[in-house]
Amino acid sequence: MAGLSASVVLDRELLELVSSLVCLLRDGKVVFLNNAGVRMLGLSSAEEAQDEPFESFVVEDYRFLMEAGWELLAEEEFLPLKLSRADGQVFEAELRVRQPPSSSDIFLVEGRDISKFVKSAEALREREERLQGVLASVAEGIVTINDSGRIESANPAAERMFGFSRGKLVGREMVELLPESARERHNRFFDAYMSGLFPTLMGRQVEGLGLRQDGSSFPMEISVSELRHGRHRLFTAILRDISERKEAEDRIRRLAHHDTLTGLPNRNLLNDRMNHALARVKRHGGHLAVLYVDLDKFKPINDSLGHEAGDWVLRDVADRLLGCVRSSDTVSRVGGDEFVVVVEEIGRPTEAALVAKKIIDALEQPIDFQGHPCQVGASIGVALFPQDGNTIEEVSKAADLAMYRVKHSGRNGYCFYSDTDARVMSAGAEIDLD
Repeated sequence: MAGLSASVVLDRELLELVSSLVCLLRDGKVVFLNNAGVRMLGLSSAEEAQDEPFESFVVEDYRFLMEAGWELLAEEEFLPLKLSRADGQVFEAELRVRQPPSSSDIFLVEGRDISKFVKSAEALREREERLQGVLASVAEGIVTINDSGRIESANPAAERMFGFSRGKLVGREMVELLPESARERHNRFFDAYMSGLFPTLMGRQVEGLGLRQDGSSFPMEISVSELRHGRHRLFTAILRDISERKEAEDRIRRLAHHDTLTGLPNRNLLNDRMNHALARVKRHGGHLAVLYVDLDKFKPINDSLGHEAGDWVLRDVADRLLGCVRSSDTVSRVGGDEFVVVVEEIGRPTEAALVAKKIIDALEQPIDFQGHPCQVGASIGVALFPQDGNTIEEVSKAADLAMYRVKHSGRNGYCFYSDTDARVMSAGAEIDLD
């Protein structure tokens, strides 16, 4: 350590115990380098560094820092840069420069090889970037919620799902994403879980409604998991907009219970409604009427104008039949040109006759198909519960038999099953309401 000022006292043994680089500079040149520094710089001995400018070990792109002056560098807490070993290998380093108060030209430099830390930080950053990339690309909404129920993070899919711009979900309470009607229930479940009263809440898939920023709602599926962080809890919610799935389920359900051409209930749904109607009549009394409606002169329309015309007529007939009954009654298509009308809660049989007459009158007006007037009529058989049967099957069969009486007796009229003389009533016949 020749050449050092007498005012600078060095304890070589202590400096050699330090595991990081320690060197003393005078006028920017090395006057002392400990063994840890020798190893870090890849030197064979400290003498190789003696009187060398320290910047010779600094990668050229960072030497401008030395040009600013060591006094200025001494004001910095830490100085990240790159150093070069004797073999040319470059590594990440962190320097700390200090100036003894008793000297104006001597500086103490401490250095650490932080390559491993930098690589770890880069790897962590890359992992975070990959994770953020995954979170940004997934279709499901993902939000993290703290133990106060407030959103701490949200991926782009969640923001799009609820109609918020980037970053606007963070800080909001999770309950704000639910309709008013669901918020109290959500709070009860959340409080119960936080109190340990509902331990099975996590991991379950629950269906509910989500609330968009514009006030519209949509069906969603929610799955929540918990991550404990010390005394705090963090919840991750995976949210799926299941609108398309619900619409598909509704379509499938409708196809299973409705006629695809007219949209009317098919035989499956008809049977279900008839059974429910029969149960209500048995509880409250009164009558139930079943009308079998078979169109007259429909086949010639199909034969002369084609099936497109036939479909057009059937849809129009369905609309007209619906106009003849109340919303509580049922109109169903059970065959090609066969319909069944169920009239509930009638006090007298004549009320069923009024409905039959309305149907015949409604079909008197021709149906226009591309300029072609299509004229149809209806043969209607009427049966009543409990007069004509004790079960829906018996009443339905009675109505079907009554309809065939009309077919064989001139058509375009109606007939009650109980009319033993097979009397067929035309649309113009008077109905005795007494």
